[in-house]
Amino acid sequence: MDTRVAIVHDSPTPTWSSRQLMLAFESIGVTTSYVRPSTLCSVFGMGENKVVTTPGLSRFDVDAVVLRDLGFSHPLELFLRRLNVFKHLEELGTPVVNSVESMITARDKYLSLLRLHSAGLPVPRTAVVEDAHAARRIAEEWGSVVIKPLIGSMGFGSVKADDPDVAFVIARTLQQLSLPIYVQEFIKKPGRDIRVITVGESVVGAMYRIQPSGAWKTNVAQGAEVKRAEVDEELEVLAVRATRLLELHYAGVDIAEHPDRGYVILEVNASPNWRGFMKATGINVAEHIARYVVELARR
Repeated sequence: MDTRVAIVHDSPTPTWSSRQLMLAFESIGVTTSYVRPSTLCSVFGMGENKVVTTPGLSRFDVDAVVLRDLGFSHPLELFLRRLNVFKHLEELGTPVVNSVESMITARDKYLSLLRLHSAGLPVPRTAVVEDAHAARRIAEEWGSVVIKPLIGSMGFGSVKADDPDVAFVIARTLQQLSLPIYVQEFIKKPGRDIRVITVGESVVGAMYRIQPSGAWKTNVAQGAEVKRAEVDEELEVLAVRATRLLELHYAGVDIAEHPDRGYVILEVNASPNWRGFMKATGINVAEHIARYVVELARR
């Protein structure tokens, strides 16, 4: 029986990761389609119970969905409409990888780290406030802090403040824009952090992300170099536990090596890009995801 999988992303054309997934599925005989969330519609009531595609309203007939991006920057009403489409798919028994609920939790940096902390995993001291003076007091107490978007990626918008007055100026700007102020203690690192990729209950591999000279960020999108990293037992347990606690099928878990506190989880990415990881390790994450999703769809 032919297995059909949809790759869902908000981009008008398939992204690099989406193309890699499509190639990986097709290499094992799985039919794929690239779908934007705006083209899906949930229909139910009075004998109807299905998800369809617009404008033709034909049934969205797939065995599984790989949800890469829901379009998080849209107005709340539109975002909720899209969220409910994928909840409907899950109610119909269609596996969605990663599930829409787990993806939203992971995208919320504060909530995701709170859940990890509640389970006893090591995370940085973190706070979200709405008042710039509160942010300044936190910076006075913690020393160097990072103020970053509550929902964001690739390190864009994250600012390190070594002075409480600098933290105040940044926080006041966010306050004037009616945005939450996400403050995190700056974690000392040996010029790098570790990105661990997990799929299912297994670690696929890991890489060091080495910060450019004179910089503090380790994001590949901002010039960090990559190098294969060995995975010890503690690192493996942390990454797999973090993925499981956030109910993700696969993830990119970012972990720092603190000189005194050991491993510290910085964040968990529900839609990791693995171009840099593939360069560092030679491992095609898409192939691991494809095999996992097919197994999930055939259960």
